[in-house]
Amino acid sequence: MINQDVIRACVKQDKIAQRTVYETYYPLMLAILRRYIRDEEEALDVLNQGYMKVFKKIDQYHFENSFEGWCKRIIINTALDHLRSSKRYKDVFSFDAIMPANKVYNDGLNNLSVGELMDIIDGISPISKTVFNLFAVDGCSHKEIAEQLSISVGTSKWHLSSARKQIQSRLKEVCPDLALMYG
Repeated sequence: MINQDVIRACVKQDKIAQRTVYETYYPLMLAILRRYIRDEEEALDVLNQGYMKVFKKIDQYHFENSFEGWCKRIIINTALDHLRSSKRYKDVFSFDAIMPANKVYNDGLNNLSVGELMDIIDGISPISKTVFNLFAVDGCSHKEIAEQLSISVGTSKWHLSSARKQIQSRLKEVCPDLALMYG
């Protein structure tokens, strides 16, 4: 937890205070970015861009809200900006091929590790993964997602549905018992 004195020192561009903020939140912010960007070097580059924005805008932070939450929002927005501007992600900010609906229940999923589940989520289409993470993990509304990604609310809902279907399909591949039990 960063105290107000460290934040005030960051406003004055104190390098030691900035290093304290960076090191304190580094593991958390990198974990957040890894939900959006699979490549480690790319994620680290975006993390550094995000921290540059944090330190550039730190004078805009008001102490009523959580500093950690404020930093998370900047890091997530930096990741979204990166995804929107990256040539390899540009084409995926449109509808994917529609996946058939699959019915999956949570039985049998208890044997999956967090890493295996993250690999499954990493394997879905990038835009659907981004919408899924914003909605299911970061708690954004469809309206917020639509504004952040410059898509309609309906497209956001569609991508969430697509993400769920893709995850269900991949879970059936990884856990054949699910397909047998719930077909």
